[in-house]
Amino acid sequence: MSNDNSTKNMLAECIAEWPQIENGMHYKQLVDYHSYNAFGTYSLSNEEWDNREMILNFKNNSELTDPISHQIAMTKAIQLLTDLLEKTFGTLLPQLTLACIPASTAEKTEARFKEFAKLVTDATGMANGYEHIHIVTDQDPEHLADSHLPKYAFDNEYFNGRNVLLFDDIMATGKSMGKFATHMEETGANVTAAVVLGKTVTKKLKEE
Repeated sequence: MSNDNSTKNMLAECIAEWPQIENGMHYKQLVDYHSYNAFGTYSLSNEEWDNREMILNFKNNSELTDPISHQIAMTKAIQLLTDLLEKTFGTLLPQLTLACIPASTAEKTEARFKEFAKLVTDATGMANGYEHIHIVTDQDPEHLADSHLPKYAFDNEYFNGRNVLLFDDIMATGKSMGKFATHMEETGANVTAAVVLGKTVTKKLKEE
C-alpha cells in the first residue's frame, strides 16, 4: 500500500467523475436516504422505502432494529459497496485502506462497523483501518447539524503513507466528513475519496 504520486494519480483518475463535497473531496452515495417530518402525506416508491429501512437497520441502534434485520441490511450494504469498489478501482483496490467514520459512541461504532469493515476488506483486499481509529470521548448524535462525531484519535504511524477510502452510513451536507478527512490527512495519509451508504434527500410532502 503506497501513496506515491503514481498510485495517488491512478486512484484519483478512478473517482474523477464522482461528485465533490464543499472541501473538494470526491464521494459517492450507494442509495438516497429520504428524510421527512411527521406532517402530511409522504410518498415514496417501494425501493425508496426499502433503502430507508436498510439504512436504519444498518445503523444497528438496538432500540430501532433487531440482530436479524441488521445482518440483512449489512449484507446488502456490503454487496452494494463491493460492487461499486470493484467497478471503480479494479486491481487498485489493495492499494486502499478502509476507514469507517466513527458513530457517536464507541459502542455504536463497534456495533455498526467492526464486523462490516472486516467483511468488506476480506472481500476486496483493502487494508482494514478499523482498529486504528480510537474513540476518546463519546458524543451525542446530531446528524442534522453534522456534529455527531465523538472525540477520536488516529494511529498516526499506521495511517501515514496510506491511501484511505472513508466510509459512513449517512451524509447530509458532508461537513463532518470533510472535517474527519482533514484530520486523517494530518497523519500523512492521502484520503482518496469517501463512500456513504445513504445521502440525505428531502422529498416534498403532498398536500392533503
